[in-house]
Amino acid sequence: MNRFFSVLLLLGLCVGVIADEYKYERTKNIVYKEIDGESLKLDVYIPEGEGPFPAVVVVHGGAWRFGSKGQLAMYARDLAKRGYVSFAINYRLAPKHKSPAQTEDCRDAVRWVRQNGQKYKADPKRIGAMGYSAGGHLVSMLATTGLSKADDPKGVGTKIVAAVAGGAPTDFSTVRENSRSLAYWFGGKRSEKPEAYAADSPNAFVDKNDSPIFFYNGSIDALVHPKKHPAVGFLGPTALHESLKTAGVDTALYIARGAGHLAMMLNKKAQKAGYAFLDKHLKPSNSLRVFWLAGQSNMQGQGVIDFDHPKHYNGGKGILKNVMKTSKHADRYRHIIDANGDWIVRDDVFVRYQTKEELKTGGLSIGFTGYGGKHHIGPEFQLGHLVGDAYDEPVLLIKTAWGGKSIHKDFRPPSAGGTTGEFYTKMLTEYREALAKLGDEFPHLAKRKPVLGGFVWFQGWNDMFNNDARNNYQTNLEHLINDIRKEVGQPELPVVIGELGNEGPKAGKSMLAIRAAQKAAAEALGPNTAFVPTTQFARPAKKSPNVTHGHHWYGNAESYFLIGDALGQALIKLKNK
Repeated sequence: MNRFFSVLLLLGLCVGVIADEYKYERTKNIVYKEIDGESLKLDVYIPEGEGPFPAVVVVHGGAWRFGSKGQLAMYARDLAKRGYVSFAINYRLAPKHKSPAQTEDCRDAVRWVRQNGQKYKADPKRIGAMGYSAGGHLVSMLATTGLSKADDPKGVGTKIVAAVAGGAPTDFSTVRENSRSLAYWFGGKRSEKPEAYAADSPNAFVDKNDSPIFFYNGSIDALVHPKKHPAVGFLGPTALHESLKTAGVDTALYIARGAGHLAMMLNKKAQKAGYAFLDKHLKPSNSLRVFWLAGQSNMQGQGVIDFDHPKHYNGGKGILKNVMKTSKHADRYRHIIDANGDWIVRDDVFVRYQTKEELKTGGLSIGFTGYGGKHHIGPEFQLGHLVGDAYDEPVLLIKTAWGGKSIHKDFRPPSAGGTTGEFYTKMLTEYREALAKLGDEFPHLAKRKPVLGGFVWFQGWNDMFNNDARNNYQTNLEHLINDIRKEVGQPELPVVIGELGNEGPKAGKSMLAIRAAQKAAAEALGPNTAFVPTTQFARPAKKSPNVTHGHHWYGNAESYFLIGDALGQALIKLKNK
């Protein structure tokens, strides 16, 4: 092992030699800490531009006993070219300095960057870390043991925003008790120093407040096996990755087949994925994720929230406020009300819907339907909650829906031939107007760049009652989706088609024909199109508020909630493809 890291040290020196071929601003040998008669130094790599930029502390490997800040100069340089101020650090080395000296030095490096980084255009609130091998272990310790300013004994704070850890050991509590492989670092065998082995194991400190970590490792790494070192017994990145997932912390694990320890340190695909992970957490997005929801009255929304008149609303059966109490799955509704029982209004998901009577805009909550007041929901309700949780940037839902309209006539797309439907044109106009007036209708979103993330189509009822409309539904729907994709300049735009599932699985021939056409169209439109079955969400009239409105799912709020849930899940699945 030690001979191997001598090779890494030489490699680090070689990397430093060629570094001057690249354009970047670098200041070398800045002292960040003095201890035990040593001056610990760092090199800072500063990108062009005004800043402030996010910062990344770069931590070299070398089995905690070899190496220097120049070893990962290629990481530091790449980060600077990506818009990060990178700080490549030295730290005290074993065997002279035992654990946890190396971890403490890394923490002090974070403290130093937080206090002094602004001199180098670094943002003290956005600090990440990246390391390989022993450095991967050390940045994992930063991620799992970071302290806030209030909790830090030195009053500065060591918590980082995110980490990238390559070839990282993550748990030494499993080292063979009598192995001397790491005694030079821990000061003895595990049988002699069990507390020391546990205290420098990132996996021992996992909780929901930890910082996100991206791991990368070679599948045949003989020094740090992805799971467990066969001879020494310490655990690799898989253990910590799984622990973080269980705790609900964002994490990812990249395993390169056939790669060993040295090859993985130089793996460009892994590095690129790691940089993207840092981008996700350290660079605030200036985008606004937009979803376009279109269709007829069931996209408008007919789910009843709180009307419970015994004559007109069946005593409140199937209304949202009662469904939340009586459903076997009541837990699924907990996120829509606050501790006081009031409806949650999202501050990161917004809705824009121009009804016949008024323009409705605001944070996602109840009431964004074709009715006045706040007594109904549509599919946008739960769909919005799901996509809002799935994206880091704010979300805008643009609804363009009108009742009693067919795709054969009213929504008829240009490529279908004949007269383009009035409401196809109106649908496009409403969408474009929503983007054009974004700054007026949502002033706090004015500086964000809208990015269309998907189109959702929920319609079909009126096409059942005309032979031509029914027989040509698949072709008309394919034309509509293709035309929409062409209009927005996104040939691969994710599209979700909701099934005409009223009344449940049993249906007449006309409705079955529309359902089959919707499914066939989704298949024909390619892998970025999803068909979402909805028949399983139908509830009987006797358990619903509007007993004569089968065309509106009897106004059952549970039906509309579950439809929105299914449509939202489909959008997220397409996003993650």
